[in-house]
Amino acid sequence: MDNKTKENAGSILKIDEALEFLNRELAGKKDEINRLISEKYSNLKEIIGTGKEMMEKTKQTLEDAVGKGEEKVKEMTTEIDKRVHTNPWLAIGIAAASGLLLGYIIEASRRSK
Repeated sequence: MDNKTKENAGSILKIDEALEFLNRELAGKKDEINRLISEKYSNLKEIIGTGKEMMEKTKQTLEDAVGKGEEKVKEMTTEIDKRVHTNPWLAIGIAAASGLLLGYIIEASRRSK
């Protein structure tokens, strides 16, 4: 055999020895790695469970708030409707004044450009 072949054979032996060493070390650490992964996974499951609970509570709170808001809007609409029927000229005056004010604001913004 020439020197190059001997060097390659020596390198291959060193690589094989290194791989065997790594396999032995990893076999000893396998249980520890599995334990660490299990701990992290259980923590992750706990966090996800807590997040789901918080989302459900938030969803319920929002649904309650929307329901109360809808009730309040209906009450206000009913009250406004009663007042307009009681005094329609006041409602017409308020609408006209609001229209004039809005028109004035829009025209003023056009002039400033």
